[in-house]
Amino acid sequence: MSEIQVKGKKRAKRPSILNKYFHHIDRGSTTGREIGAGVLMCILGVCGMFINMQLIGQYYVSGSAIAATVEQLAANGEFYAEFYFLSMMLAFVGSLLMGLVARLPLVQTTSLGLSTVMISTLGIGTGLSYQNLLAVCFVSSAVYTVIMAVPLVRKAVLSAIPLSVRRAAPIALGVLLVMIAMQLTGLVSFGDSNMIIYGTGNSITRMDGIAQTVQTPVLFDFARYQELGYKADSYFPVIQWSLFGAVASFAAFLLLRKTKHPTLYALLIGTLVFFIGLLTQVVFYFSRSGQLRYELDVLWGRLWMVGSEDAQHLHLSFILQNLSIGELFKEGFNFTAYTEAGGNVLMLFATGLLTFLCASIASSEAMLQDGDLDDAAGGRVHLCNAVMNVVSPLLGMTPAAISIASVAGRRDGARSGLASVVAAIGFLVSAFVWLVPFLFCTTTSYDIVFNMYGHYGKVLQLLTDSSFIVADAVMALVGLMMIHRALRHDWTNTRHAAPMLATVAAAFFLNSLACGMAAGMLAHLLTNIFDRERELTIGNIIAGVIGAAQLVLTALC
Repeated sequence: MSEIQVKGKKRAKRPSILNKYFHHIDRGSTTGREIGAGVLMCILGVCGMFINMQLIGQYYVSGSAIAATVEQLAANGEFYAEFYFLSMMLAFVGSLLMGLVARLPLVQTTSLGLSTVMISTLGIGTGLSYQNLLAVCFVSSAVYTVIMAVPLVRKAVLSAIPLSVRRAAPIALGVLLVMIAMQLTGLVSFGDSNMIIYGTGNSITRMDGIAQTVQTPVLFDFARYQELGYKADSYFPVIQWSLFGAVASFAAFLLLRKTKHPTLYALLIGTLVFFIGLLTQVVFYFSRSGQLRYELDVLWGRLWMVGSEDAQHLHLSFILQNLSIGELFKEGFNFTAYTEAGGNVLMLFATGLLTFLCASIASSEAMLQDGDLDDAAGGRVHLCNAVMNVVSPLLGMTPAAISIASVAGRRDGARSGLASVVAAIGFLVSAFVWLVPFLFCTTTSYDIVFNMYGHYGKVLQLLTDSSFIVADAVMALVGLMMIHRALRHDWTNTRHAAPMLATVAAAFFLNSLACGMAAGMLAHLLTNIFDRERELTIGNIIAGVIGAAQLVLTALC
Protein backbone atom coordinates (compact mmCIF):
# COMPACT_ATOMS: atom_id res chain seq x y z
CA MET A 1 0.00 0.00 0.00
CA SER A 2 1.42 3.39 -1.02
CA GLU A 3 2.11 6.21 1.43
CA ILE A 4 -0.59 8.33 -0.24
CA GLN A 5 -3.19 5.64 0.39
CA VAL A 6 -2.13 5.31 4.01
CA LYS A 7 -2.41 9.06 4.51
CA GLY A 8 -5.77 9.01 2.78
CA LYS A 9 -7.04 6.33 5.16
CA LYS A 10 -5.84 8.24 8.17
CA ARG A 11 -7.52 11.41 6.86
CA ALA A 12 -10.80 9.57 6.32
CA LYS A 13 -10.81 8.26 9.88
CA ARG A 14 -9.97 11.60 11.44
CA PRO A 15 -13.17 13.14 12.86
CA SER A 16 -13.75 16.83 12.22
CA ILE A 17 -13.55 19.32 15.07
CA LEU A 18 -17.23 20.17 14.64
CA ASN A 19 -18.23 16.51 14.71
CA LYS A 20 -16.26 15.96 17.91
CA TYR A 21 -18.52 18.47 19.66
CA PHE A 22 -21.86 18.23 17.83
CA HIS A 23 -21.68 14.61 16.55
CA HIS A 24 -23.80 15.60 13.55
CA ILE A 25 -21.94 13.25 11.21
CA ASP A 26 -22.27 10.41 13.72
CA ARG A 27 -26.03 11.00 13.65
CA GLY A 28 -26.23 10.68 9.87
CA SER A 29 -26.07 14.34 8.86
CA THR A 30 -23.43 16.45 7.11
CA THR A 31 -22.03 19.90 7.78
CA GLY A 32 -23.70 21.26 4.64
CA ARG A 33 -27.06 19.82 5.64
CA GLU A 34 -26.80 21.34 9.11
CA ILE A 35 -25.99 24.75 7.61
CA GLY A 36 -28.92 24.57 5.18
CA ALA A 37 -31.33 23.54 7.94
CA GLY A 38 -29.98 26.29 10.20
CA VAL A 39 -30.61 28.94 7.53
CA LEU A 40 -34.16 27.63 7.09
CA MET A 41 -34.85 27.74 10.84
CA CYS A 42 -33.52 31.29 10.99
CA ILE A 43 -35.74 32.54 8.15
CA LEU A 44 -38.91 30.92 9.48
CA GLY A 45 -38.06 32.00 13.02
CA VAL A 46 -37.69 35.65 11.99
CA CYS A 47 -40.98 35.55 10.07
CA GLY A 48 -42.74 34.19 13.15
CA MET A 49 -41.20 36.86 15.36
CA PHE A 50 -42.48 39.56 13.01
CA ILE A 51 -46.06 38.41 13.51
CA ASN A 52 -45.45 38.31 17.27
CA MET A 53 -44.00 41.82 17.08
CA GLN A 54 -47.08 43.06 15.25
CA LEU A 55 -49.49 41.46 17.72
CA ILE A 56 -47.74 42.74 20.85
CA GLY A 57 -46.91 46.08 19.27
CA GLN A 58 -50.51 46.90 18.50
CA TYR A 59 -51.54 46.08 22.07
CA TYR A 60 -48.65 48.06 23.48
CA VAL A 61 -49.34 51.08 21.30
CA SER A 62 -53.10 51.35 21.56
CA GLY A 63 -54.37 48.86 24.11
CA SER A 64 -56.54 47.27 21.43
CA ALA A 65 -55.36 45.50 18.30
CA ILE A 66 -58.59 46.35 16.52
CA ALA A 67 -58.40 50.09 17.28
CA ALA A 68 -54.76 50.61 16.26
CA THR A 69 -54.45 52.77 13.15
CA VAL A 70 -51.67 53.03 10.60
CA GLU A 71 -50.79 56.49 11.96
CA GLN A 72 -50.49 55.12 15.51
CA LEU A 73 -48.17 52.38 14.30
CA ALA A 74 -45.99 54.78 12.32
CA ALA A 75 -45.78 57.20 15.26
CA ASN A 76 -44.43 54.39 17.43
CA GLY A 77 -41.87 53.18 14.91
CA GLU A 78 -38.99 53.35 17.38
CA PHE A 79 -40.83 50.93 19.64
CA TYR A 80 -41.05 48.40 16.82
CA ALA A 81 -37.37 48.81 16.03
CA GLU A 82 -36.54 48.12 19.68
CA PHE A 83 -38.92 45.17 19.89
CA TYR A 84 -37.42 43.73 16.72
CA PHE A 85 -33.85 44.16 17.94
CA LEU A 86 -34.50 42.58 21.33
CA SER A 87 -36.46 39.72 19.73
CA MET A 88 -33.49 38.86 17.54
CA MET A 89 -30.97 39.13 20.36
CA LEU A 90 -33.04 36.85 22.59
CA ALA A 91 -33.39 34.40 19.70
CA PHE A 92 -29.62 34.56 19.20
CA VAL A 93 -28.82 33.79 22.83
CA GLY A 94 -31.61 31.21 23.24
CA SER A 95 -30.72 29.31 20.07
CA LEU A 96 -27.03 29.43 20.94
CA LEU A 97 -27.88 27.85 24.30
CA MET A 98 -29.80 25.08 22.55
CA GLY A 99 -26.95 24.48 20.16
CA LEU A 100 -24.05 24.56 22.62
CA VAL A 101 -25.67 23.23 25.80
CA ALA A 102 -28.45 20.91 24.64
CA ARG A 103 -26.62 20.23 21.33
CA LEU A 104 -29.91 19.65 19.55
CA PRO A 105 -31.37 21.20 16.35
CA LEU A 106 -33.74 23.51 18.21
CA VAL A 107 -34.13 27.29 18.11
CA GLN A 108 -35.76 29.54 20.67
CA THR A 109 -37.70 32.67 19.74
CA THR A 110 -40.22 34.98 21.33
CA SER A 111 -43.38 32.94 21.07
CA LEU A 112 -46.42 33.98 19.07
CA GLY A 113 -48.34 31.05 20.55
CA LEU A 114 -47.55 31.87 24.17
CA SER A 115 -48.13 35.57 23.58
CA THR A 116 -51.55 34.91 22.10
CA VAL A 117 -52.49 32.47 24.86
CA MET A 118 -51.47 34.83 27.65
CA ILE A 119 -53.21 37.83 26.07
CA SER A 120 -56.41 36.03 25.12
CA THR A 121 -56.61 34.21 28.48
CA LEU A 122 -55.71 37.09 30.80
CA GLY A 123 -56.53 39.96 28.45
CA ILE A 124 -55.42 43.56 28.38
CA GLY A 125 -58.00 45.98 29.64
CA THR A 126 -60.03 46.63 32.78
CA GLY A 127 -56.89 48.09 34.30
CA LEU A 128 -54.54 45.27 33.27
CA SER A 129 -51.50 46.55 31.36
CA TYR A 130 -48.86 44.94 29.19
CA GLN A 131 -46.35 45.27 32.03
CA ASN A 132 -48.79 43.46 34.33
CA LEU A 133 -48.85 40.56 31.88
CA LEU A 134 -45.05 40.51 31.85
CA ALA A 135 -45.07 40.33 35.66
CA VAL A 136 -47.33 37.26 35.50
CA CYS A 137 -45.02 35.73 32.87
CA PHE A 138 -41.95 36.47 35.01
CA VAL A 139 -43.34 34.76 38.11
CA SER A 140 -44.54 31.82 36.02
CA SER A 141 -41.11 31.57 34.35
CA ALA A 142 -39.37 31.54 37.73
CA VAL A 143 -41.55 28.64 38.89
CA TYR A 144 -40.97 26.87 35.57
CA THR A 145 -37.18 27.27 36.01
CA VAL A 146 -37.22 25.84 39.53
CA ILE A 147 -39.21 22.82 38.33
CA MET A 148 -36.86 22.14 35.43
CA ALA A 149 -33.66 22.80 37.41
CA VAL A 150 -34.35 20.07 39.98
CA PRO A 151 -34.18 16.65 38.26
CA LEU A 152 -36.48 14.84 40.68
CA VAL A 153 -39.13 17.57 40.50
CA ARG A 154 -38.85 17.77 36.70
CA LYS A 155 -39.23 14.02 36.34
CA ALA A 156 -42.23 13.97 38.68
CA VAL A 157 -43.99 16.77 36.82
CA LEU A 158 -43.37 15.34 33.35
CA SER A 159 -44.33 11.83 34.49
CA ALA A 160 -47.61 13.17 35.87
CA ILE A 161 -48.64 14.20 32.35
CA PRO A 162 -50.21 11.11 30.74
CA LEU A 163 -48.32 9.63 27.81
CA SER A 164 -51.41 9.93 25.62
CA VAL A 165 -51.56 13.69 26.24
CA ARG A 166 -47.86 14.10 25.52
CA ARG A 167 -48.30 12.20 22.26
CA ALA A 168 -51.24 14.40 21.32
CA ALA A 169 -49.26 17.61 21.89
CA PRO A 170 -47.64 17.62 18.41
CA ILE A 171 -51.06 17.06 16.79
CA ALA A 172 -52.65 19.87 18.79
CA LEU A 173 -49.76 22.23 18.07
CA GLY A 174 -49.78 21.19 14.40
CA VAL A 175 -53.51 21.84 14.09
CA LEU A 176 -53.14 25.29 15.66
CA LEU A 177 -50.20 26.05 13.40
CA VAL A 178 -52.10 25.04 10.25
CA MET A 179 -55.11 27.08 11.35
CA ILE A 180 -53.08 30.21 12.04
CA ALA A 181 -50.79 29.87 9.02
CA MET A 182 -53.65 29.32 6.58
CA GLN A 183 -55.45 32.36 7.96
CA LEU A 184 -52.29 34.38 7.49
CA THR A 185 -52.08 33.36 3.83
CA GLY A 186 -55.69 34.40 3.31
CA LEU A 187 -56.53 31.06 1.69
CA VAL A 188 -58.73 29.92 4.58
CA SER A 189 -60.89 31.77 7.08
CA PHE A 190 -62.10 30.27 10.36
CA GLY A 191 -64.69 32.87 11.17
CA ASP A 192 -64.02 34.64 14.46
CA SER A 193 -61.03 33.27 16.33
CA ASN A 194 -58.78 34.76 18.96
CA MET A 195 -55.95 35.17 16.52
CA ILE A 196 -55.34 38.45 14.71
CA ILE A 197 -55.10 37.96 10.95
CA TYR A 198 -52.30 39.74 9.13
CA GLY A 199 -51.21 39.67 5.52
CA THR A 200 -53.67 38.86 2.79
CA GLY A 201 -56.33 37.80 5.23
CA ASN A 202 -56.18 41.20 6.89
CA SER A 203 -57.74 43.00 3.93
CA ILE A 204 -60.29 40.30 3.19
CA THR A 205 -61.70 39.82 6.67
CA ARG A 206 -61.15 41.53 10.00
CA MET A 207 -61.67 39.94 13.37
CA ASP A 208 -64.47 41.31 15.54
CA GLY A 209 -62.68 40.46 18.74
CA ILE A 210 -59.77 38.58 20.26
CA ALA A 211 -61.64 36.38 22.71
CA GLN A 212 -63.84 34.55 20.22
CA THR A 213 -63.84 30.80 19.67
CA VAL A 214 -63.25 29.21 16.30
CA GLN A 215 -66.30 29.00 14.06
CA THR A 216 -66.98 27.18 10.80
CA PRO A 217 -63.93 27.21 8.51
CA VAL A 218 -64.49 28.87 5.14
CA LEU A 219 -62.29 28.52 2.08
CA PHE A 220 -60.92 31.62 0.40
CA ASP A 221 -63.64 34.25 -0.05
CA PHE A 222 -63.36 34.92 -3.78
CA ALA A 223 -66.35 37.31 -3.80
CA ARG A 224 -64.75 39.55 -1.17
CA TYR A 225 -61.42 39.23 -2.95
CA GLN A 226 -62.87 40.43 -6.25
CA GLU A 227 -64.43 43.45 -4.55
CA LEU A 228 -60.95 44.87 -4.03
CA GLY A 229 -60.54 45.15 -7.82
CA TYR A 230 -57.65 46.63 -9.75
CA LYS A 231 -57.24 49.99 -8.06
CA ALA A 232 -54.56 52.61 -8.59
CA ASP A 233 -52.35 51.02 -5.95
CA SER A 234 -50.36 47.83 -6.05
CA TYR A 235 -52.13 45.77 -3.43
CA PHE A 236 -54.46 43.68 -5.56
CA PRO A 237 -51.78 42.16 -7.84
CA VAL A 238 -49.54 41.68 -4.80
CA ILE A 239 -52.27 39.55 -3.24
CA GLN A 240 -52.51 37.53 -6.45
CA TRP A 241 -48.85 36.76 -6.67
CA SER A 242 -48.56 36.08 -2.96
CA LEU A 243 -51.23 33.40 -3.32
CA PHE A 244 -49.49 31.97 -6.39
CA GLY A 245 -46.26 31.86 -4.39
CA ALA A 246 -48.02 30.07 -1.53
CA VAL A 247 -49.49 27.46 -3.88
CA ALA A 248 -46.09 27.08 -5.58
CA SER A 249 -44.46 26.35 -2.23
CA PHE A 250 -47.00 23.58 -1.55
CA ALA A 251 -46.34 22.06 -4.98
CA ALA A 252 -42.56 22.36 -4.63
CA PHE A 253 -42.61 20.55 -1.30
CA LEU A 254 -44.68 17.67 -2.68
CA LEU A 255 -42.43 17.31 -5.72
CA LEU A 256 -39.17 17.63 -3.79
CA ARG A 257 -40.14 15.94 -0.52
CA LYS A 258 -37.55 13.19 -1.01
CA THR A 259 -34.66 15.60 -1.53
CA LYS A 260 -32.28 16.73 1.20
CA HIS A 261 -33.87 20.16 1.80
CA PRO A 262 -37.53 19.99 0.70
CA THR A 263 -38.78 22.66 3.12
CA LEU A 264 -36.04 25.16 2.22
CA TYR A 265 -36.65 24.53 -1.49
CA ALA A 266 -40.38 25.09 -1.01
CA LEU A 267 -39.70 28.44 0.68
CA LEU A 268 -37.22 29.60 -1.97
CA ILE A 269 -39.30 28.47 -4.95
CA GLY A 270 -42.49 30.02 -3.59
CA THR A 271 -40.66 33.31 -2.97
CA LEU A 272 -39.14 33.21 -6.46
CA VAL A 273 -42.57 32.69 -8.04
CA PHE A 274 -43.86 35.69 -6.08
CA PHE A 275 -41.06 37.94 -7.31
CA ILE A 276 -41.27 36.76 -10.91
CA GLY A 277 -45.03 37.32 -10.94
CA LEU A 278 -44.72 40.75 -9.36
CA LEU A 279 -42.06 41.90 -11.82
CA THR A 280 -44.06 40.45 -14.71
CA GLN A 281 -47.03 42.50 -13.56
CA VAL A 282 -44.88 45.65 -13.55
CA VAL A 283 -43.65 44.99 -17.12
CA PHE A 284 -47.17 44.17 -18.32
CA TYR A 285 -48.55 47.36 -16.81
CA PHE A 286 -45.78 49.42 -18.39
CA SER A 287 -46.26 47.84 -21.83
CA ARG A 288 -49.96 48.74 -21.75
CA SER A 289 -49.73 52.29 -20.46
CA GLY A 290 -46.25 53.34 -21.53
CA GLN A 291 -45.42 54.54 -18.04
CA LEU A 292 -44.85 53.11 -14.59
CA ARG A 293 -48.21 54.02 -13.11
CA TYR A 294 -48.05 50.78 -11.18
CA GLU A 295 -47.01 51.56 -7.60
CA LEU A 296 -43.81 49.84 -6.52
CA ASP A 297 -44.27 50.29 -2.78
CA VAL A 298 -43.41 46.75 -1.83
CA LEU A 299 -40.25 46.78 -3.98
CA TRP A 300 -39.04 50.28 -3.07
CA GLY A 301 -39.72 49.51 0.55
CA ARG A 302 -37.28 46.61 0.48
CA LEU A 303 -34.48 48.90 -0.66
CA TRP A 304 -35.22 51.52 1.97
CA MET A 305 -35.33 48.84 4.67
CA VAL A 306 -31.57 48.40 4.35
CA GLY A 307 -30.39 51.78 3.08
CA SER A 308 -32.53 54.66 4.27
CA GLU A 309 -32.62 56.79 7.41
CA ASP A 310 -35.16 54.25 8.67
CA ALA A 311 -32.68 51.34 8.45
CA GLN A 312 -32.27 49.33 11.62
CA HIS A 313 -28.68 50.25 12.42
CA LEU A 314 -29.68 53.92 12.71
CA HIS A 315 -32.18 53.06 15.45
CA LEU A 316 -29.57 51.36 17.64
CA SER A 317 -28.68 54.56 19.48
CA PHE A 318 -32.30 55.10 20.48
CA ILE A 319 -32.69 51.42 21.41
CA LEU A 320 -29.66 51.35 23.69
CA GLN A 321 -30.46 54.70 25.31
CA ASN A 322 -34.04 53.68 26.07
CA LEU A 323 -33.34 50.11 27.11
CA SER A 324 -34.93 49.73 30.53
CA ILE A 325 -34.06 46.42 32.15
CA GLY A 326 -36.48 45.38 34.84
CA GLU A 327 -39.23 47.86 33.98
CA LEU A 328 -41.73 45.24 35.08
CA PHE A 329 -40.53 45.64 38.68
CA LYS A 330 -41.45 49.33 38.52
CA GLU A 331 -44.81 49.01 36.83
CA GLY A 332 -45.61 45.34 36.34
CA PHE A 333 -46.44 44.52 39.96
CA ASN A 334 -48.67 47.54 40.42
CA PHE A 335 -52.19 46.11 40.01
CA THR A 336 -54.04 49.07 41.54
CA ALA A 337 -55.98 49.86 38.37
CA TYR A 338 -56.82 46.18 37.92
CA THR A 339 -58.15 45.71 41.45
CA GLU A 340 -60.11 48.97 41.27
CA ALA A 341 -61.79 47.60 38.15
CA GLY A 342 -62.86 44.54 40.15
CA GLY A 343 -60.00 42.21 39.22
CA ASN A 344 -58.69 39.50 41.53
CA VAL A 345 -54.87 39.47 41.51
CA LEU A 346 -54.58 36.04 43.17
CA MET A 347 -56.87 34.48 40.56
CA LEU A 348 -54.96 36.29 37.82
CA PHE A 349 -51.61 34.84 38.91
CA ALA A 350 -53.07 31.36 39.44
CA THR A 351 -54.57 31.38 35.95
CA GLY A 352 -51.43 32.81 34.41
CA LEU A 353 -49.18 30.31 36.17
CA LEU A 354 -51.21 27.25 35.15
CA THR A 355 -51.66 28.56 31.60
CA PHE A 356 -47.97 29.31 31.22
CA LEU A 357 -46.80 25.97 32.63
CA CYS A 358 -49.25 23.93 30.56
CA ALA A 359 -48.46 25.82 27.35
CA SER A 360 -44.68 25.79 27.86
CA ILE A 361 -44.45 22.11 28.77
CA ALA A 362 -46.84 21.07 25.99
CA SER A 363 -44.96 23.12 23.41
CA SER A 364 -41.55 21.78 24.46
CA GLU A 365 -42.79 18.19 24.60
CA ALA A 366 -44.27 18.56 21.11
CA MET A 367 -40.89 19.66 19.80
CA LEU A 368 -39.09 16.74 21.45
CA GLN A 369 -41.34 13.91 20.26
CA ASP A 370 -39.03 12.71 17.49
CA GLY A 371 -35.79 13.26 19.29
CA ASP A 372 -35.42 9.91 21.09
CA LEU A 373 -33.90 11.80 24.00
CA ASP A 374 -32.83 10.54 27.37
CA ASP A 375 -34.01 12.31 30.50
CA ALA A 376 -30.82 14.37 30.83
CA ALA A 377 -31.00 15.76 27.29
CA GLY A 378 -34.69 16.57 27.67
CA GLY A 379 -33.95 18.26 30.97
CA ARG A 380 -31.32 20.49 29.37
CA VAL A 381 -33.81 21.54 26.70
CA HIS A 382 -36.50 22.42 29.24
CA LEU A 383 -33.99 24.27 31.44
CA CYS A 384 -32.61 26.34 28.54
CA ASN A 385 -36.16 27.30 27.63
CA ALA A 386 -37.04 28.15 31.24
CA VAL A 387 -33.98 30.38 31.70
CA MET A 388 -34.79 32.36 28.55
CA ASN A 389 -38.32 32.85 29.82
CA VAL A 390 -36.97 34.47 32.97
CA VAL A 391 -34.77 36.83 30.94
CA SER A 392 -37.42 37.85 28.37
CA PRO A 393 -39.82 39.73 30.71
CA LEU A 394 -36.88 41.57 32.28
CA LEU A 395 -36.23 43.11 28.86
CA GLY A 396 -39.90 43.87 28.30
CA MET A 397 -40.33 40.96 25.91
CA THR A 398 -42.97 38.25 25.65
CA PRO A 399 -42.28 34.60 26.62
CA ALA A 400 -39.84 32.52 24.61
CA ALA A 401 -40.48 29.03 23.29
CA ILE A 402 -38.83 26.39 21.16
CA SER A 403 -39.79 27.58 17.70
CA ILE A 404 -41.82 25.34 15.41
CA ALA A 405 -39.21 26.23 12.80
CA SER A 406 -37.18 23.52 14.56
CA VAL A 407 -39.50 20.91 13.05
CA ALA A 408 -38.77 22.27 9.57
CA GLY A 409 -35.04 22.11 10.27
CA ARG A 410 -35.26 18.52 11.42
CA ARG A 411 -37.31 17.64 8.32
CA ASP A 412 -34.49 19.07 6.23
CA GLY A 413 -31.90 16.84 7.89
CA ALA A 414 -30.71 18.75 10.96
CA ARG A 415 -29.52 16.33 13.63
CA SER A 416 -27.39 18.38 16.01
CA GLY A 417 -26.83 21.70 17.70
CA LEU A 418 -24.68 22.85 14.78
CA ALA A 419 -27.88 23.82 12.92
CA SER A 420 -28.98 25.82 15.97
CA VAL A 421 -25.67 27.69 16.05
CA VAL A 422 -26.03 28.55 12.34
CA ALA A 423 -29.56 29.83 12.99
CA ALA A 424 -28.30 31.81 15.99
CA ILE A 425 -25.72 33.56 13.79
CA GLY A 426 -28.54 34.40 11.38
CA PHE A 427 -30.57 35.91 14.22
CA LEU A 428 -27.55 38.01 15.25
CA VAL A 429 -27.15 39.37 11.72
CA SER A 430 -30.91 39.99 11.54
CA ALA A 431 -30.76 42.09 14.71
CA PHE A 432 -28.81 44.76 12.82
CA VAL A 433 -30.15 44.38 9.28
CA TRP A 434 -33.72 43.79 8.10
CA LEU A 435 -32.40 41.01 5.92
CA VAL A 436 -35.27 38.51 6.13
CA PRO A 437 -38.08 41.03 5.41
CA PHE A 438 -35.95 42.42 2.59
CA LEU A 439 -35.91 38.98 0.94
CA PHE A 440 -39.08 37.23 2.09
CA CYS A 441 -41.69 39.91 2.84
CA THR A 442 -44.69 39.63 0.50
CA THR A 443 -47.65 41.94 1.08
CA THR A 444 -47.87 45.05 3.20
CA SER A 445 -50.74 46.99 4.69
CA TYR A 446 -53.40 48.10 2.23
CA ASP A 447 -53.33 51.57 3.78
CA ILE A 448 -49.62 52.27 3.37
CA VAL A 449 -48.53 54.99 0.94
CA PHE A 450 -44.79 54.96 0.34
CA ASN A 451 -43.03 58.02 -1.09
CA MET A 452 -39.50 58.36 -2.36
CA TYR A 453 -39.12 61.71 -0.58
CA GLY A 454 -40.10 62.69 2.92
CA HIS A 455 -40.54 59.04 3.83
CA TYR A 456 -39.19 59.01 7.35
CA GLY A 457 -41.36 56.69 9.43
CA LYS A 458 -42.93 55.07 6.38
CA VAL A 459 -40.45 52.21 6.21
CA LEU A 460 -41.13 51.34 9.82
CA GLN A 461 -44.81 51.55 9.01
CA LEU A 462 -44.19 49.19 6.10
CA LEU A 463 -42.23 46.91 8.41
CA THR A 464 -44.86 46.74 11.13
CA ASP A 465 -47.59 45.77 8.67
CA SER A 466 -45.52 43.45 6.49
CA SER A 467 -46.49 39.84 6.02
CA PHE A 468 -44.78 36.66 4.87
CA ILE A 469 -47.43 34.73 3.00
CA VAL A 470 -45.10 32.24 1.32
CA ALA A 471 -43.39 31.56 4.66
CA ASP A 472 -46.83 31.14 6.23
CA ALA A 473 -47.65 28.51 3.61
CA VAL A 474 -44.43 26.69 4.48
CA MET A 475 -45.32 26.83 8.18
CA ALA A 476 -48.68 25.28 7.33
CA LEU A 477 -46.72 22.44 5.74
CA VAL A 478 -44.68 22.12 8.93
CA GLY A 479 -47.90 21.82 10.93
CA LEU A 480 -49.12 19.07 8.62
CA MET A 481 -45.79 17.26 9.09
CA MET A 482 -46.24 17.33 12.86
CA ILE A 483 -49.78 15.97 12.58
CA HIS A 484 -48.75 13.21 10.15
CA ARG A 485 -45.85 12.00 12.29
CA ALA A 486 -47.90 11.98 15.49
CA LEU A 487 -50.82 10.05 13.97
CA ARG A 488 -48.69 6.89 13.84
CA HIS A 489 -49.51 6.23 17.50
CA ASP A 490 -52.19 3.73 18.48
CA TRP A 491 -55.69 5.25 18.56
CA THR A 492 -57.64 2.04 19.10
CA ASN A 493 -57.34 1.99 22.90
CA THR A 494 -60.16 4.14 24.31
CA ARG A 495 -58.24 5.03 27.45
CA HIS A 496 -55.50 6.46 25.23
CA ALA A 497 -57.59 7.82 22.36
CA ALA A 498 -60.04 9.81 24.49
CA PRO A 499 -57.39 12.01 26.15
CA MET A 500 -55.66 12.50 22.80
CA LEU A 501 -58.90 13.60 21.15
CA ALA A 502 -59.77 15.84 24.09
CA THR A 503 -56.32 17.50 23.89
CA VAL A 504 -56.60 18.21 20.16
CA ALA A 505 -60.28 19.28 20.23
CA ALA A 506 -59.85 21.66 23.17
CA ALA A 507 -56.68 23.16 21.71
CA PHE A 508 -58.45 23.80 18.40
CA PHE A 509 -61.82 25.09 19.57
CA LEU A 510 -60.37 27.21 22.37
CA ASN A 511 -57.32 28.15 20.28
CA SER A 512 -55.05 27.38 23.22
CA LEU A 513 -52.45 24.66 23.65
CA ALA A 514 -52.62 25.18 27.41
CA CYS A 515 -56.36 24.43 27.47
CA GLY A 516 -55.73 21.45 25.21
CA MET A 517 -53.28 19.93 27.66
CA ALA A 518 -55.57 20.70 30.61
CA ALA A 519 -58.52 19.01 28.87
CA GLY A 520 -56.38 16.00 27.99
CA MET A 521 -55.19 15.51 31.57
CA LEU A 522 -58.77 15.78 32.84
CA ALA A 523 -60.00 13.34 30.17
CA HIS A 524 -57.31 10.83 31.14
CA LEU A 525 -58.46 10.99 34.76
CA LEU A 526 -62.14 10.57 33.88
CA THR A 527 -61.67 7.72 31.37
CA ASN A 528 -59.47 5.74 33.73
CA ILE A 529 -61.11 6.31 37.08
CA PHE A 530 -64.14 4.18 36.19
CA ASP A 531 -62.14 1.52 34.33
CA ARG A 532 -61.22 -1.72 36.12
CA GLU A 533 -57.92 -1.80 34.26
CA ARG A 534 -57.26 1.82 34.93
CA GLU A 535 -53.82 3.25 34.33
CA LEU A 536 -53.65 5.94 36.98
CA THR A 537 -50.83 7.18 39.14
CA ILE A 538 -50.93 9.70 41.94
CA GLY A 539 -49.28 12.13 39.55
CA ASN A 540 -51.98 11.53 36.90
CA ILE A 541 -54.70 12.26 39.46
CA ILE A 542 -53.02 15.49 40.53
CA ALA A 543 -52.54 16.46 36.87
CA GLY A 544 -56.22 15.79 36.16
CA VAL A 545 -57.30 18.01 39.06
CA ILE A 546 -54.91 20.74 37.91
CA GLY A 547 -56.32 20.42 34.39
CA ALA A 548 -59.85 20.93 35.70
CA ALA A 549 -58.70 23.95 37.72
CA GLN A 550 -56.98 25.40 34.66
CA LEU A 551 -60.15 25.15 32.57
CA VAL A 552 -62.33 26.64 35.30
CA LEU A 553 -59.97 29.56 35.94
CA THR A 554 -59.69 30.25 32.21
CA ALA A 555 -63.47 30.37 31.95
CA LEU A 556 -63.75 32.73 34.93
CA CYS A 557 -61.01 35.15 33.84
